[in-house]
Amino acid sequence: MKKSYVIILVIGLGLTALIFQLPKGNVSNTTSNAPAGGANRDAKGDDHQDEHTAESATKSEDMHAAPLTNAQQAAVAKLKSELSQAKTEVSQSSVLDRLINTFVGANHYDSAAYYAGQFADQHPALNNFLRAGQLYFEAQTYALNPTKGKAMGEKARVYFEQVLSKDPSNLLVKTNLAMTYVDTPTPMKGITLLREVIEQEPTFVPALFNLGILSIKSNQFGKGQERFTQILKLEPTNYKAALNLGFCLAQLDKLDEAKKVLRMVLDKSKDPEETKAAQELLAEMQKH
Repeated sequence: MKKSYVIILVIGLGLTALIFQLPKGNVSNTTSNAPAGGANRDAKGDDHQDEHTAESATKSEDMHAAPLTNAQQAAVAKLKSELSQAKTEVSQSSVLDRLINTFVGANHYDSAAYYAGQFADQHPALNNFLRAGQLYFEAQTYALNPTKGKAMGEKARVYFEQVLSKDPSNLLVKTNLAMTYVDTPTPMKGITLLREVIEQEPTFVPALFNLGILSIKSNQFGKGQERFTQILKLEPTNYKAALNLGFCLAQLDKLDEAKKVLRMVLDKSKDPEETKAAQELLAEMQKH
């Protein structure tokens, strides 16, 4: 079931993403979460080696497996020109929002993060740090290149730590910060952070979810089953948790239970990615 493992893991890591528009207002400590808007499918590196110049960003933007269309390239060029000419922070922010949305719409989260990070460095404020950190987190989450993922995670940590220095009660940021440590030499830092979140709020779903994902990564499927079952008691319509529960049950040879959960996702979920994942998991189960 290796293929389905990857599918479910990617869905799981994307679950705790914040909504990009949040920096326009105050960010509250809430147990709600939003699924990621897409995946950055770049197969090559896009590390922005010289992040002090827009020229290097432009070069690296060309290194995606799914390059920008001609229309998207034209839109980006126009917005970059407007951004360079904007004189006030307000006007810069307005143009930046449109530039970020263009990159996100094309699944180029790393490029969006680069410009958000530049703006946050120039205008150090809580909401700007939050936006940059979240975009770098998205870039890390969906990076197919491990080296790139590590670089994006490092950048995400810088901005998330800035957010927490100003708003230490933001559990969602702390949860996402934890996940930037998963594929580093010190993954226990992430686990410790998640446990701290759970100690503070035992029913905080994003932290429970990520602990479940880490259980899957370490082949502790029994613990994963416990986490995802707990989530479904709190949020019966959390079909991403149900998918991961089904996967854990299958790995534990509880095939009838797994099929029941996955068929429930097929029947009730309106998300095509969720139903596709359920179908593929069920198909994999039929082979074994």
